Amino acid sequence: MPAGRGRGHPATAHWARAHADLRAASMPGSLWRRVGEETTWRRRTLAGCVWHVAGLSSEAERTSEVLRRELGVPRLVARVLALRGLGSPEAARKFLRADLDDLLDPLLLPDMERAVVRVLRAVRNGEKIRIYGDYDVDGITSTCVLLNVLKALGADVDYYIPGRIEEGYGLNRDAVEKAASSGVTLLITVDCGITAVDEVELARSRGVDVIVTDHHEPAEELPRAYALVNPKRRDSTYPFADLAGVGVAYKLALALLRAHAGTLDAPAPSEGLLELVALGTIADVAPLTGENRVLAKHGLASLNCTSNPGLQALIRVSGLAGREISSGAVGFFLGPRLNAVGRLGDASLCVDLLTASSAERATYIASILDKANQERQSLEQAILDEAVSMVKTTPDGEAEDVVLVLAGEGWHPGVIGIVASRLVERFWRPAILISIQGDEGRGSGRSIDAFDLYGGLVQCADLLKEFGGHRHAAGLSIARNAVPALRERMNEVARGMLGPEDLARKVVCDAEARFGDIDIEVAEVLGALAPFGVGNPVPTFLSRGVRLVEYRGVGADAKHLKMKLAQDGVVLDAIGFGLGGMAPVLFAKGAKDVDIAYTIEVNQWNGARQVQLNIKELREAVRS
Repeated sequence: MPAGRGRGHPATAHWARAHADLRAASMPGSLWRRVGEETTWRRRTLAGCVWHVAGLSSEAERTSEVLRRELGVPRLVARVLALRGLGSPEAARKFLRADLDDLLDPLLLPDMERAVVRVLRAVRNGEKIRIYGDYDVDGITSTCVLLNVLKALGADVDYYIPGRIEEGYGLNRDAVEKAASSGVTLLITVDCGITAVDEVELARSRGVDVIVTDHHEPAEELPRAYALVNPKRRDSTYPFADLAGVGVAYKLALALLRAHAGTLDAPAPSEGLLELVALGTIADVAPLTGENRVLAKHGLASLNCTSNPGLQALIRVSGLAGREISSGAVGFFLGPRLNAVGRLGDASLCVDLLTASSAERATYIASILDKANQERQSLEQAILDEAVSMVKTTPDGEAEDVVLVLAGEGWHPGVIGIVASRLVERFWRPAILISIQGDEGRGSGRSIDAFDLYGGLVQCADLLKEFGGHRHAAGLSIARNAVPALRERMNEVARGMLGPEDLARKVVCDAEARFGDIDIEVAEVLGALAPFGVGNPVPTFLSRGVRLVEYRGVGADAKHLKMKLAQDGVVLDAIGFGLGGMAPVLFAKGAKDVDIAYTIEVNQWNGARQVQLNIKELREAVRS
């Protein structure tokens, strides 16, 4: 895998509802085994968690008060806005507004003007253009965005998505040769290409110009492409470096449409494009700040009333018809189905789905994606069970190693990254899973916030054939006999960087609140901070010494925990998704008062709107 590749991140606690459903749906065994496993995990979690309330400096406290007064928002909301780094009422208004007019000029991106001139020349001259994408949701949606716009401009254009298993990530020589042999004279990469030095040279030698659009970290040597459009280029002055690949592709599409129209004032295209941008941005776990927040907010609004037959079919098969499509729904229901077919088969099916013109065709493809997702879940669970059995643990269930490096014969390389994420969630350790085929191993890793996974692999470079990625996720190839040395070296590196506090699961809250501070207005205004995700997490609060009035397991297999909680004479309903296994613990301990970490939601039932707390963690009340 080339350096600079970025993959997905571990699932965040902020999407616990969808995650609990997904996890429970894939857990085998009897009810008692499931409850027992969950209970054990929660006991360990309660014992090992570090609960922390984010602090505000004296200046930020003053800012919070100014925001409360100037914006007319509740105190809790003003504190959250200040914690988000919004230092003035105007900055906060801009954040809440998230207007398309706030998007930056695409021509500020490096080489963008050069790319636009070359593409429009190819369109005008009838040259054959090929879009070269990646097999994940970001690459698929990037491909669709450019494909739609280039077809609208009258281009002779097609696309190519490499096979994950057969070809691997990024531009490859065989694909370049095929493009040249089929008469392609302009190759545009999306969500890849920034490290494809040799492949671009091959294209140049075959008379094919290459425009690279990418968002991954560049290596020291850049490919000699006709244009390199990447906000992370070291010479880039673009003000926002965190665009997803689909965000960069959208910027190119916008610049092309403006140039074709002959005006810089052409409105941003939204019909059918922004929903794809939101889908790719959220599924790639890009930070939902800056331009990404604007694109995701407007794209989700479009997605909720989409006329795209493929998206409509995907929404139906995901069980989301008639429900609001939030960032969590994208991350846990739509995204996995689009990713699954690329992990196990041919990701070009996803492009076919998202560009389908008939409902019948879209429904057929969506059913294939859904079956692939079910197969992916089954494979994932089998590998997870095997991997967990390989982890050496202490008597209290903690992993002995600081970094989990596990290898298995024939593990499907398309799902080991997901399993690595599950291990991170379970053991709160960086995890690298390696699929062994013969004498070779292909690995995928995920990390905790405190450990730079890519930086750790750099210190193991002599043991690896190839590797790439970033702080939270990475991929590698390695010889079978080098795996034990990698495990030893990675743990040596991590022990020199991490302390016990880094390996403790953390519950981080934005503020401490009393139930008297919480009402329907607070819940509704907090909802205006959406879409939520990395960089803009769901605001989480801590309340101490809350009376546990009643609690019971609800849902299939009693996997969720329904509660009534009381404080200051105020009684609130609460739900803990995936926490049903805690009920036996609470009963056994005779718990009366608890501390809770939670988000605040509006629950609608039979036409009534009321506050509901979504419990993320709870413990017996800690007396100070």
